[in-house]
Formats: sequence, C-alpha cells, structure tokens
Amino acid sequence: MNHKVMVALTFGFISVILVVFAYSNINPTKSERLVIATTTSTVDTGLMDYINPSFERKFNAKMTWLYLGTGQAMAVAARGDADILLVHDRVKEDAFVKSGNGTHRATIMYNDFVVIGPQEDPARAKGLADAMKAFSRIAEAGEEGKAVFISRGDKSGTNALELRLWSNAGINPRGKPWYFEAGQGMGPTIRISNEKQAYSVSDRGTWGKLRSEMKDALRMQLLVEGDKALLNPYGLILLNPEKYPNVNSKLAEKFFLFMISEEGQALVERFEVGGERLFFPVFGKPESISLPSEKEEVQYWVQRLRENGFNPPSWV
Repeated sequence: MNHKVMVALTFGFISVILVVFAYSNINPTKSERLVIATTTSTVDTGLMDYINPSFERKFNAKMTWLYLGTGQAMAVAARGDADILLVHDRVKEDAFVKSGNGTHRATIMYNDFVVIGPQEDPARAKGLADAMKAFSRIAEAGEEGKAVFISRGDKSGTNALELRLWSNAGINPRGKPWYFEAGQGMGPTIRISNEKQAYSVSDRGTWGKLRSEMKDALRMQLLVEGDKALLNPYGLILLNPEKYPNVNSKLAEKFFLFMISEEGQALVERFEVGGERLFFPVFGKPESISLPSEKEEVQYWVQRLRENGFNPPSWV
C-alpha cells in the first residue's frame, strides 16, 4: 500500500470518527435539565442532594436548583426562570396558583419550626408549650435590654411564620432596638444568632444540620417546640405551561410524580442527619397533621401516578 493510499485511508477514518462524535453530541439521549426553585431549608439540610441521584438515574435528567426564601423563589418562578416550585408558605402558594401562575399544588412533606436561643435564656422561654408566650417573654426581655432577636427578614416562609407569631402575640417588633433583620437564609441567620447570643426561629431541619456540624461551637439551645403554630408543611407547585411555554413542563411533572410516589415519599422518610429524621412524608394525608383536605388533588395525582407506572404511597 503506497503512501498516498495510506494518507487517504487515515483521513477517511478520522472523518468517520468526527461524524460519529458530532452525531453523539446532538443525540436526544443527552440529559434534560430540570430547574427547581426551592427554599434554603431543603438545600441547607442536604435533602436535595440526597434526592438528586435517584431522580437523575430514573429519568436521565440533570436536576439543579435555585435556593432562596419562599417569596424570592416564587418571584423567580413567576418570571418563568424555573420549571417547578418546592416551597413552604401555604398562603403564598395558594395565591400563586389562584393567580394563574401555577396549575397544581400538593402538600408533600412537613417538618416544624423551633424557637432557639442562648444557653442563658434571659427571656425564660425554655420549655414553654406556647410559641406566642415565648415571643412575649422575648419582647419583654428585649425591652429590658436583656435579649436580642434575629429575624431572617428575607420574605421567606420562615420569615412569614415568625411575623405571624409576633402579630398573634400582639407585638410589632420592627424598629425595636432589640430586633434585627439578617436578610439572609436560615443557616447564616443561625450563625449570626449564635455570635450575638440572640433568639431566633428556625426550621427543625436546618437547626439539626447545623447542630450536627458545629457541635460545641454552637452555643445555643432549642427552647420551644411542638406547638401546632410551628408546623411547617412544604408544597410542590407545577407552573402553568400556557403562561410559561419555555418551562420544561414534562420533566417538571415527572419530578412531581416522583416526589409523591411511593419511592419519593420513602426517600423523604429515610433522609436523616446525625441519626435524626428532618422531614416527614405527608402526600395524601394532610389531615393527619390538621391541614385542610386535598382530596381532589390527591385523586387526580393518584390516577396520574398509575397512568405513568408509579405506585402511590401505601397510605393513600
């Protein structure tokens, strides 16, 4: 075989390789991307990282997320910059759907909020069963110059819950010298509270994660828990594809189905940090935690689960 023939065959072989490579890069087997607008608590606790591999393997999809306060997450979704919402402020969630921005919403899990504060507890809030009474004592200690309260102040679901507690206690803390707004997520707010030896409100999940990470460096304690007013349910919301034609509505529905399925709810149930469960699955049984019935949505989604080859949770 002469040199010219060798060169021609070599170039021909390289051309075939390049064509195959180019074809493989436009092949539809390439992973789709799902953008989830969610709260800081689902990310700071590690829940999203825990769910991610199972979802990606099942659907050959790339799951990514924007983690913000609930109000900010909803604003992002309202601009069409996310494919689905996972947040925790029922009043805002219902308003989002009612406005036409979303089509379906379901409660998929819950944890609860806790009131936290310094070891010395100058407000004497530890052990109270009533969160509003604890807030009243914190305000009294603040007026006496003995206590400081750090609010997230970021329009998040946690911030909304905190403000409701103040309002229900008949107190307006804004502008008070003992009340500060961090304007940050839950993790940074707890760290600031720790530095200032201040009181605050946290979702149990983020509190548990930081307690596990910071150990003795966290010089705070859990003071109030178990009040129904501190319940923290999370809702999953599908965006309206007619209003937002550019969102990945098909993959968003797959994520919705995955999270409410037997498999997804089991993942929520198994997720732990430091041996402690941080979230509890509740799709199909919101009444079990004194939330309004979602019977119509549950019936719709159970049918969709079966049509798409998913099993509903055993309790539905």
